[in-house]
Amino acid sequence: MPRHERSFLTAVSDQPRARRAADATTVVVGIVFTCWAVFVFGLSDPLQEALTQFAAALPEWAVAMLAFGYTLGLVYAVAVIITFLVKRRWAALRDVLLAAVLTGAASLTLAGIYDELWPPFFTELISGSPRPQFPMVRVGTVTAVLVAASPHLARPIRRLGWGIVVVISAAAVALALSVPSGVAAGVGVALVCAGGVLLVFGSPSGYPDTESVKAALHRVDLNVPDLQIAHDQSWGVRRLIGTTSDGVAVEVKAYGRDATDSQVAAKVWHALMYRGGSRRITLSRVQSVEHEALVTMLAERAGVSVPRVMAAASVTDEVAVLVTTRDGTELADLSRADEPDDAALVALWRQVAAMHAAGLTHGDLGARSVRLGEGGFVIGEFADGSVVYREPDAAQDIVHLLFATASAVGVDRAVAAAHTGLGAQRLATCLGYLQPPALTGREKRSVKGSSKLLASLRDGVAAATGSEVPEPVKLRRLDAKGIVTIIIVLLFLSALVPLLTGIDYSEIWASLQGATWWLVLSSVLVGQLMFLPQGTAMMSAVGRAIPLRPMTILQPAVAFISFAVPGVAGRVTMEGAFLYKYGVPPAVSVTKGAVDAFSGFLVQAAIVVVALLTGAITLAPPDSGSASSGRGVSGAVIALVVGLAVAVVIVVWRVPKVHDRVVPEIKNAWGALTEVLRSPKLALGLLGSQIAVQFLLGLALWLALQSLGVHLSLITCTAVVVATALLQGVIPVPGGIGVSEAVMSAFLLPLGVSAAAAMGATVLWRVASFYLPAVEGFFASKYLQRR
Repeated sequence: MPRHERSFLTAVSDQPRARRAADATTVVVGIVFTCWAVFVFGLSDPLQEALTQFAAALPEWAVAMLAFGYTLGLVYAVAVIITFLVKRRWAALRDVLLAAVLTGAASLTLAGIYDELWPPFFTELISGSPRPQFPMVRVGTVTAVLVAASPHLARPIRRLGWGIVVVISAAAVALALSVPSGVAAGVGVALVCAGGVLLVFGSPSGYPDTESVKAALHRVDLNVPDLQIAHDQSWGVRRLIGTTSDGVAVEVKAYGRDATDSQVAAKVWHALMYRGGSRRITLSRVQSVEHEALVTMLAERAGVSVPRVMAAASVTDEVAVLVTTRDGTELADLSRADEPDDAALVALWRQVAAMHAAGLTHGDLGARSVRLGEGGFVIGEFADGSVVYREPDAAQDIVHLLFATASAVGVDRAVAAAHTGLGAQRLATCLGYLQPPALTGREKRSVKGSSKLLASLRDGVAAATGSEVPEPVKLRRLDAKGIVTIIIVLLFLSALVPLLTGIDYSEIWASLQGATWWLVLSSVLVGQLMFLPQGTAMMSAVGRAIPLRPMTILQPAVAFISFAVPGVAGRVTMEGAFLYKYGVPPAVSVTKGAVDAFSGFLVQAAIVVVALLTGAITLAPPDSGSASSGRGVSGAVIALVVGLAVAVVIVVWRVPKVHDRVVPEIKNAWGALTEVLRSPKLALGLLGSQIAVQFLLGLALWLALQSLGVHLSLITCTAVVVATALLQGVIPVPGGIGVSEAVMSAFLLPLGVSAAAAMGATVLWRVASFYLPAVEGFFASKYLQRR
């Protein structure tokens, strides 16, 4: 391979593609940049103003240098494209061109919405000062090319590309070609598009090619003429196998340009997602090689049978290698005929005991880390090993090896061997860790029914050691639900913090003191009237003759239990207990409760659609005069609602676990609802009652606003109440405390309501519709219990 290609581009051959966490991070960062830019565009944002003032204060020579860099950035991007074309890197060329086209299209779309349809691209050819662009299309397109090209380039060239992105971004502001939000929007769109392209097609893994590794081995006096890529590869590291000229079978781990980046990202992610993770973070290729070699030799000193370390060095600027002997067959590849006997399994567990006694832990003691040779088992792969002993790490070593041996020889033999080799006390320490989060993704994929195997191991270990199965140790810091919740909470906080910091609380109190109190009392009274249609809605859903009075009293009791239990769990439990007293079986009460909730959701969605179609709420942007008319809703709010809806649909449709749980419930609820709708009496009672509930809540908000001198239509107030209820349900906060206030205030602001009036009216409405009913619900619950 020519030296200049190795110096500037990644190797042509042997470059598998993978979807990397770094590319997903690029997309997320791009979304953050774009959302911030759209949010602050046209507003008085302190950060944007500070950046603009700094750019205006730059000396002339600095501006001239930035202008040169701005033009050079475009030339560099074109040069990258031409290089891919000349070198016939068709996949790389496809990536950069597709990223550039998508970025250009998305940027022009945003420009058409917020600025002008066809902003100038070659600003060097325009005489005079061009008007600032939003977004900066040129910055976005160049950034997309360089980001999409980065996995195909050597590390120094990649770093140069990121430096050029910084230069052209600063130049666009310094040359008054765009405001900071316009540059951020351009860069954000580029990151989303380029990262998305790399996620779809995958990124070159940055592995060293075989010839480079051979050359590196020659530098340490190792000749492996038949070196070839192993079928099993680790993330960020190229594994190769071969036989030296002396006849020794070896395995070579070659750390290339992306090894450190990918492994650090994976280990940081593991540390963030899991408690007490044993994976140690190394910050360079040399550290990775030295660490694994050190732990391997210390394990050998402790009496553990390990591969012999033949070389561990960074022999070139591009490659660091760890060379070890390679004997036997991996436990994962053993056939039934080659199954180890019980004596070999016991000896393996005694090696683990010796390793732990020496203060060492392995970190990844799975089926790929243990090999069976003529002299018994050999333990290798100490990349995640540690010389700092921690009991949780040792317990997870036992879990990994138990799972691997049980997959190979069965649960009974695996547990018996571990019990003999470790002893009952040491073996029992793993009971709390025998759970799916303790396994790696590779382990879960290697065995069908891994959760059932873990359950069998848990029962077997408990029986063998005479121990009770403890509560599972909490290994995960965050799960998918927790991550989504945090993201949504942050979104609402981003709306709540500016609202709260921009409010004059004395002004709120003054507005409440000046409120028309008979309207305030009317709002509170209307809030209590909703119990009646809520009761009739539930009666229609159940289809049974239940007295209206206790059914109505049940509604504030449900509000009381919702104050303590988020979501529908408390409501379902209380309604089920109530209906059971009237002869409704629990299974039927749950289904009918779902009908009640589902019909309410359909009515809420219909009200929002009607409000949009009738013009009660328009989608005008904030600067179009909608604030004065009191009828516009900002694009950010609409985008948030649509984005959440699309995200929910995608998750339900594409994630099997969510799909299998949610879709059958929706089908059951829909089937039960259609059964109710076949009866005209029940259909009118159910849907009419749900409509009455929503309009009573809207009327309560309308009266609260009227009491403060704010005039909005009833349908607008009802739509705000409905939208608040829909978004509030996403956050699992008991009673939506804080969330409802933030969401409703955020909806009222773009409708022309002042911050003080919005918060004041929201507080009055929440007292009428939730806090007072919750207090009443305490006494209602006691009443229902007595009767």
